[in-house]
Amino acid sequence: MSQDKAPDVALRFLSGSIPVRHALEKTRAAVRAAKIDGATCDTSQIILGEVLNNVVEHAYGFEPGHPIAVSIWLREDGLWCEVMDHGARMPDSMMRLGAGKVHFDPTNREALPEGGFGWAMVCELTEKLRYRRVDSTNQLAFLIPYP
Repeated sequence: MSQDKAPDVALRFLSGSIPVRHALEKTRAAVRAAKIDGATCDTSQIILGEVLNNVVEHAYGFEPGHPIAVSIWLREDGLWCEVMDHGARMPDSMMRLGAGKVHFDPTNREALPEGGFGWAMVCELTEKLRYRRVDSTNQLAFLIPYP
């Protein structure tokens, strides 16, 4: 899934809420330093925050100390992002869900679903979303387009 050139941002860190927070701070600083517009910068934080929290929660079961890699390429059409981990495989159903598949009646608070909104948001705000498992590595890639 990698691009032809080295990433503009490359982070390697261990799973856990504090390392994820620091990784998000570093990606935000790098994207801002590259003079990327504020909307794309904010969207990147939302998407990467959701994806990285999903890795910590679902791939690693909240167990700290496992490797996560984030690579970002600053392209003409947006930010190309790749996130890799060695946690549990993403269920096939998640990629099939796609955007807009969280169904609920907003007038019935008791029936609101427990989760699923974050992944729907990732699907809605990104393009070219791809997932694959290579040996023991999860590879998620996506484009955060410029407005």
